[in-house]
Amino acid sequence: MLILPPQTLPPSKPTRRRHNPRPASGEEGYRTYRTCLRWDFGFTCPFCLLHESDLAGAAGAEGSGVTTVEHHVPRQADRARINDYGNCLYACRYCNRARGLAPRGVEGATLLDPSAQAWGDHFRAEGDRLAPAVGDPDAAYTHRSYDLDDPRKLEMRRWRRELIDERLRFLEAVPALMEALTRSAQRAFEAKDTGAAVDYLNQVRELARHAEGCAGELRRFAAIPRDHDAECRCGVTSEHRLPEGLALQMIGIDLPAPAVGGPTP
Repeated sequence: MLILPPQTLPPSKPTRRRHNPRPASGEEGYRTYRTCLRWDFGFTCPFCLLHESDLAGAAGAEGSGVTTVEHHVPRQADRARINDYGNCLYACRYCNRARGLAPRGVEGATLLDPSAQAWGDHFRAEGDRLAPAVGDPDAAYTHRSYDLDDPRKLEMRRWRRELIDERLRFLEAVPALMEALTRSAQRAFEAKDTGAAVDYLNQVRELARHAEGCAGELRRFAAIPRDHDAECRCGVTSEHRLPEGLALQMIGIDLPAPAVGGPTP
């Protein structure tokens, strides 16, 4: 399966819109675009780069209120663009609330649009921070408007990075550890040291249990969440895949299946 990288880096290309949903109408018609937006933006807030799993965990983002539809040109500024799909973006609630009614542009700076500008051209990862490029007024204004390094966002980035790094290192070491313990158990049996053999086998079982727990924690960070939309407003299921800028960063890993009857992460 594909899981998130320890750290999502700013994509080197704009997020290309691959979906073209039927036009909606009414004051809240844009909400029906949510299914298409989730796929177009890879279940990730294109501003702060937090994934749904960072925000909602294994329970899933749908119905939780942790993500929303953001308007690049605010609804109050241009009523005609309320249901313009090209004006709608997928955003986490923190970015959406931080921006509020901040205008699309101020003197000397314009709010960046991740579907039109490559985030990697304007921001760089500095530890867990998403720093605006030096001398880039648009990046600075966007960073300030969306509060991209809100302490809560920093904590979620740090937590994901540390957890995934640690669990991947452990799972990578498991096969060699299993083999060494199994050989030790075999030698103990051959030496008629049953007590030592049983102790080694117990360590093998404990190691397997720990590996299963680590795998469960990593499944939580599936690149495509379990509650992904099987259908969307435009009906183009061939585009039910991650955007290129995110897909290239994902990690392919073989995780052991959950124990039968055990909890699903």
